Amino acid sequence: MEWTTTSLIIQIVAGFFGAHIAAIVSHEHRFGFVGHSLVGLIAGGLSGWFFQTRAVTMVTASGSLNAVSQPEVFALQGLSGAIMGAIAMFCVGFILAERRASQEQSRPE
Repeated sequence: MEWTTTSLIIQIVAGFFGAHIAAIVSHEHRFGFVGHSLVGLIAGGLSGWFFQTRAVTMVTASGSLNAVSQPEVFALQGLSGAIMGAIAMFCVGFILAERRASQEQSRPE
């Protein structure tokens, strides 16, 4: 499969939704609608730019490539974008939560 703009757009949109779904699931790592949106869009864009062709590469046990259909390509691009958006949201949320916790501990009482 060659690199396409359509797959990039699919992954960007899926990254947006993946980040918001992850924020719904994880209440303690929320950091706002705009933050989730930006992280999801950036993560989806980066995964679409760099991992687009690898996301749809399927091989058999012997190592030969399987041909994928267009609906499979769309599904795989959407899932990989959503997963990258969710992972990025969890990473940023965890970092922000740890920063808040360390700042609260370092404050004098």
